[in-house]
Amino acid sequence: MSAEQKLKELGLMLPPPPTPVANYLTAVKTGNLLFISGHGPYDDGNTKISGKVGRELTMEEGYQAARNVTLNCLATVKAAVGDLDKVKRVVKLLGMVNCTEDFKDQPKV
Repeated sequence: MSAEQKLKELGLMLPPPPTPVANYLTAVKTGNLLFISGHGPYDDGNTKISGKVGRELTMEEGYQAARNVTLNCLATVKAAVGDLDKVKRVVKLLGMVNCTEDFKDQPKV
């Protein structure tokens, strides 16, 4: 099963790849490596989700924001290489949760 078929089976669909919000590239390929820039939490590709989990955002809203960031990253990968199945390995993945100091459930986000 292809990566995109698996996403579809999960009820997920890749959005159009996001456009940079400043002067940078969202993906750079060098040799057989692809580097992806940081992606922000946009709910529909245009509206930024803002606030801290544990204050302005619930844990579920934080989860949805993280899900959207992940789908946007995958859309950027697909735009850069043409097919998600070309990805053989992820070398590094960094995710950050903007949350209050007392929020302790980052893995659930």
